[in-house]
Amino acid sequence: MSKPDKYINLVVKPCLPILVLLMVWILPAGCQKANSDWYLFIEDPRCGTTLHAIPVEPGDIFSLQYIHSVTKSPVEGTFMLTENGKIKPLTTSYTTHGIGLPVERYLNFKIEDGLITVYHEEEPRENIRLWATDLSRETIYLNDQRYPLFTLSDSNLLVEIFMFRNTE
Repeated sequence: MSKPDKYINLVVKPCLPILVLLMVWILPAGCQKANSDWYLFIEDPRCGTTLHAIPVEPGDIFSLQYIHSVTKSPVEGTFMLTENGKIKPLTTSYTTHGIGLPVERYLNFKIEDGLITVYHEEEPRENIRLWATDLSRETIYLNDQRYPLFTLSDSNLLVEIFMFRNTE
């Protein structure tokens, strides 16, 4: 192993989670949302590694898009970030119903131009946990940015998405 490789493996890789957190709090104010002390964290819950820490504001809406593993068709969920640090499901949209997708007679939904959109009425949740895989290509879209979760690991990756407030 070369000297640079040894340095990367012994020093850089173990420090990456700390470096990501430091970058979040050290970034110049102009790069962050004005007066934002909230972040949307994307972590690997098995080891606590922070994969992304994205400045957000309560009321921001993000989408989670993926390819359904059975029907091979696109699915999009939209979520709103609440004032008390929770994630409220808003809609799920898809063209082909597949296992695990919401569709019940009592649900509020519409069908327009072949797109089924279900409007959620459940309470906000603390987090979202999902497996990010190359097969389903999970990607988050937030504030005109794209965060492809499936590219964060060479194998299937358990991901937890939650809000965090920096009170320091």
